[in-house]
Amino acid sequence: MNRSIERADLITGLVFDLPHGPWMADVLRLRSKYEPARLRFPIEITVVGSSGLGWFSPRHDNAQLVRRVGEVAAKCTPFSFHFESVRCFPNTCVYYLSPRESRPFVEFQEELRACGLSYETTPFAYTPHCTIVSLVDANDDMHSEVMSCHVPEHEIRVTSVSFYTVDRQAGCCYQRDRVNLGT
Repeated sequence: MNRSIERADLITGLVFDLPHGPWMADVLRLRSKYEPARLRFPIEITVVGSSGLGWFSPRHDNAQLVRRVGEVAAKCTPFSFHFESVRCFPNTCVYYLSPRESRPFVEFQEELRACGLSYETTPFAYTPHCTIVSLVDANDDMHSEVMSCHVPEHEIRVTSVSFYTVDRQAGCCYQRDRVNLGT
């Protein structure tokens, strides 16, 4: 079994890769100003992790994860979406960009649910989102600034998913394998 996955402080998730673009500058600026530790994380939309399915079970080795996710990804053609707005999860301080179209994200997650892999439990339902920042003790000025984060107007194309191992102790993550959609 993959020893890096066995450590309790290491968890593995899967994200939809978002293409780099000028729109990310505002997200990075807000992370730098309010939550510098989040700069160690990619700008992405999670599909396996903190919500919905939860993190991958540590009993799966890397080869098994890549094979099963690859099978799901092969059936999913690349897709495009638009962001709609900046939102904040109720009763939290987590601000995010919300996709206008949630269907392709939810459908992919449902296919993963049915593919035979197991996941850790999470109390949060799946809401496709791109986290901007999590503010602690946000005041009105901070809230207003984050809520005015630039929402890209152009179409964003998703062509791949990537595995990330999160080191909870160090507060950072490491990209592992990338799997293209539709191949």
